[in-house]
Amino acid sequence: MKRYLILISLSILFSAFAGNAYAHKSRRSHHKKRFSASTITPFIPAPKPVSLDMPTDSVVSDSLLTFAQTLLGRPYRPASSNPLYGFDCSGFVSYVFKNFNFDVPRSSEDFANVGEKINIEDAKPGDIILFTGTKSHHPHRIGHVGIVCCNADGELKFIHSTSGKEYCVTISSFDETYKRRFVRVVRLLKTNDAVPVLAAE
Repeated sequence: MKRYLILISLSILFSAFAGNAYAHKSRRSHHKKRFSASTITPFIPAPKPVSLDMPTDSVVSDSLLTFAQTLLGRPYRPASSNPLYGFDCSGFVSYVFKNFNFDVPRSSEDFANVGEKINIEDAKPGDIILFTGTKSHHPHRIGHVGIVCCNADGELKFIHSTSGKEYCVTISSFDETYKRRFVRVVRLLKTNDAVPVLAAE
């Protein structure tokens, strides 16, 4: 009888020890999964720079816009010009032009002081279009910037990084909302002085 009680006691102790060990392993495994899920950020490769150290006066709009469109869908991110994380509006425009060796500002407001001022009806692909900010952000001064994609047959489109509903790099039409905020178009591409306005596709 005494031996029987000892065997039961040992069996209970062994079961308790095994249960504690499994619970500890389970907690450790769960903690490891939670750590990896919360700390690892998916890698998004940045587009390779396309500049070949060409002089800026030989850059054509096709090359500039082809590169700009490789960034479509990159998320909007305030105060960023890094394609791995996203762009704000001026970060996007400056990133594109700097890949073609242009010395451009980082602030959207400062783009008013570069290039040649162009009438809106004469805007060509590759020109830079400036807007005031939204009602809550820079409503009376330049607060947004993009790059003209096309301007013909009464339709102007531009590529930009927007904090609007798309919240990413996208192509937008120059609709009534943007017309109310329009400030000016400026030209950095010297090659645009020699080409006609391209038709919208």
